[in-house]
Amino acid sequence: MKISPQRQVRIPKKLMQMLSIETGDFVEIDVQNHEIVLKPRKLIDPAQGWYWTKEWQHMESEVDEQIEKDEMSVKFENPEDSIQWLQE
Repeated sequence: MKISPQRQVRIPKKLMQMLSIETGDFVEIDVQNHEIVLKPRKLIDPAQGWYWTKEWQHMESEVDEQIEKDEMSVKFENPEDSIQWLQE
């Protein structure tokens, strides 16, 4: 790779895919043993990280599909009605 006049380096697409990073993502730059090390960094609150996992996002998309197909449960007026519906 060549450093551009703006001091920029291009990251090959294959490496970006391997690291699950995209254009616009952030990286941390460090020096270790006279080598430059780039570390991908996502700007997500650690307490909210679960929401952005592939598994959770898959479940979210399944629910979105159910909503589109109108496959959701009925709306309940009160908690008792919902409990009764679950028991049936």
